[in-house]
Amino acid sequence: METVSLRKATIKDKALVVDFDYRLDKVEHIELKREEKITKAIIDKECFIILADNIAVGFVIFDYRFFDQGWIELIIVDEKYRGKGIGGQAIDLICKQSKTKKVFTSTNSSNTQMQKALKKVGFSFAGKITGLDEGDPELFYFKTTDDRKTKN
Repeated sequence: METVSLRKATIKDKALVVDFDYRLDKVEHIELKREEKITKAIIDKECFIILADNIAVGFVIFDYRFFDQGWIELIIVDEKYRGKGIGGQAIDLICKQSKTKKVFTSTNSSNTQMQKALKKVGFSFAGKITGLDEGDPELFYFKTTDDRKTKN
């Protein structure tokens, strides 16, 4: 895959996006009512289709609800397209279009693949919260979107 791009999802994309999520983890999809979350994100224009060479390969939900900062709520790349740098490129594209100086995201301690991907695209560890998923702490990361914007 050479060219990775994003486009805002429309309601016509709902089945596609729901399918990406459902195929990844059916139980989590149902228990966490992800279809409702996805539908709301599409309606609120916060869901983006990840395209690799113009083929839909995943999606990302991005908003500003985390302390008014850019927040990657969820990113999913179809399993057959993983390990090719597509997720990292999608994250870079989201960060470039962010209206804030920093973008945050989180992942479970058990998701070492995502942790490696975040470090690879320049995210720094921000902290840990226990108690969300029993025995699997949530790890938070952030990235400065433009070094000229901030002097922290």
